[in-house]
Amino acid sequence: MRSRQQSVGKEAPAYSDNEDASRTDDGAGIWAVADGAGGTGIYAGEWAQYLVRNVSKEPFRDLDQLARWLDNHWERFFNQYQPRTQGDYLIGYKFMHEGSGATLVTLHKQDEQMYWSVYGDAVALCFQPLTGELKASNPDPRQFESAPYLLNWLTPPQSKGFRANAWTHKPGQQYALLSDALGQYVLLAYAVLQGNRDSVRDLAQQPTALGSLAQGHLAHWCEKGSQFYELVWEPLRTALTSADAFKQYTEQLQAGQLLGADDYTAIFIED
Repeated sequence: MRSRQQSVGKEAPAYSDNEDASRTDDGAGIWAVADGAGGTGIYAGEWAQYLVRNVSKEPFRDLDQLARWLDNHWERFFNQYQPRTQGDYLIGYKFMHEGSGATLVTLHKQDEQMYWSVYGDAVALCFQPLTGELKASNPDPRQFESAPYLLNWLTPPQSKGFRANAWTHKPGQQYALLSDALGQYVLLAYAVLQGNRDSVRDLAQQPTALGSLAQGHLAHWCEKGSQFYELVWEPLRTALTSADAFKQYTEQLQAGQLLGADDYTAIFIED
């Protein structure tokens, strides 16, 4: 299989403060996106890069496997970054008491099985253009209402933050791994375009940024019928052809009040 990926930070116009990280290894059949959480601890971007770089060859099929992998890897990160905190009490205190946090979504291809795992609110997607069916690690856009669970070298992972399963690969089937803001966009758009609008209407009642996004999606997509592939999926795929195209794509969605302000990272995988 082959993949394409792009990532852009939210700090316009410099876009230099991107705390997302991604890994594409088409030969080994391993893909991953980590979203460093700048509001938790310190060295979030470095932690995200460390996580994707060290994703194991075997998929995370359950929480025990994820916990063992984290237990085998966190200390090397700690030993690398803890010395950098010395001499600055506040940074040292933050590092030792809050750690470093990131969400993580992975996809492994083994024979005809596509094993996905998610910790936190990143999103794994499987789309079949022939039928228009979209499968998601968690299809309910209300998952973004609460703060995400974060993988942290300081604490063991929790069962409520973890999901894993597998999709059987079929010809023409396509996959995407998205950081949370892009996941919100795709799941909200799909729900409205497919007519599954109860969850979106629930969100639209909330006086939050996510509620405003839900209102924007209801207003934008309601009259467009079932054109998810033409209006959402294929434009995302096309935007990943270059860094400039992806930056322009995210800016247009933001201007249309369809995409929240965040770092944006996407990997697209197909035959």
